Amino acid sequence: MSSSTEAAGECGKTAWPEVVGLSIEEAKKVILKDKPDADIVVLPIGAPVTKDFRPNRVRIFVDTVAETPHVVIKNDTHSVPEYNYQLMMSSEEGAGGKRSWPEVVGMTIDEAKEVILKDMPDAEIEVLVVGTPVTRDFRPNRVRIFVDTVKSTPAVG
Repeated sequence: MSSSTEAAGECGKTAWPEVVGLSIEEAKKVILKDKPDADIVVLPIGAPVTKDFRPNRVRIFVDTVAETPHVVIKNDTHSVPEYNYQLMMSSEEGAGGKRSWPEVVGMTIDEAKEVILKDMPDAEIEVLVVGTPVTRDFRPNRVRIFVDTVKSTPAVG
């Protein structure tokens, strides 16, 4: 076996264009099948990243809104899953304002931000990957958008 063939065999597959459009979990399964030792890092599209090269790291960038963002009223007694999108307001502020954005499900981050900001211009929007732990502190203008669909080709590095 030549040294170039050996080098190619050691590296294995380095990109997975076939997972674009899949959910995070589906993409992880495909990547781990080809590269069982992969250290998979999932980030919202546009998130800052380091420029160092790590041969086992595969970054997956996601950008599609997964579920309906909705308002959570301060002191609300309803059980809210940690991964849920949240807009937290005081009871007085939330009473007359829009409480959910079902129309943004399936949109990109930028599209969803535009819709939410039309309804709430002072919203502070945080973009997170589905399943990211969140704090439960009250911030009256916070909107959390969780994303879960692969946007671009994951690659080693």
